[in-house]
Amino acid sequence: LVKLGLWQMSRAQEKETLSSALKYRSEQMYYSLASLPSDPRWYSLTLRGEFEHSKAVLLDNQLYRGRPGYHVLYPFVADNGWVLVNLGWIAAPDYREQIPVLPEHHGELRISGVIAPPSSLLELSSVPLGSDWPLRVQNLHIDKLSEKMALPLRPWVLQIDPDNPVAQQQTWTPVVVGPQKHYAYAVQWFLMALAITGLAGW
Repeated sequence: LVKLGLWQMSRAQEKETLSSALKYRSEQMYYSLASLPSDPRWYSLTLRGEFEHSKAVLLDNQLYRGRPGYHVLYPFVADNGWVLVNLGWIAAPDYREQIPVLPEHHGELRISGVIAPPSSLLELSSVPLGSDWPLRVQNLHIDKLSEKMALPLRPWVLQIDPDNPVAQQQTWTPVVVGPQKHYAYAVQWFLMALAITGLAGW
């Protein structure tokens, strides 16, 4: 129980470090792919380019206010490079076999967002990518998507700014569980250890 408490303390410290890095890096803006550092995660990025709407990706199982939906992602070409951009959440149709009407934004656009690692959710089994566009996926495996699209995608996702004109409903958050919860769990484990020690002594 003490080890579990110490583990929760270390997890809380990791979340505090992540939150500090997020705040520090997100305040620094880059304006080209070539200028990005070797580890670009959590930095802000502004690009000019165009979306490739024929290769849309729908990240499945995204809930918003109890309603199922998808995150809509498009490849975006800028500076002769390709980036997968998460526009945000859209509602799913009433029937599973139906595909929602996807937003399209043509011509050269200026977009801004935060660079984030691709989502990594629990999968019971590996599901091969479908053959039809848009692709419905459970996770964002950038290497597989890059091969499927025949585009050299960067190994991260640009989470678009909520106030960008092309942004959909934003439900993405970089830190799901804050450090306070981990500290609370640690206190519970330590109290249980103390209670058992007291009982053993009695």
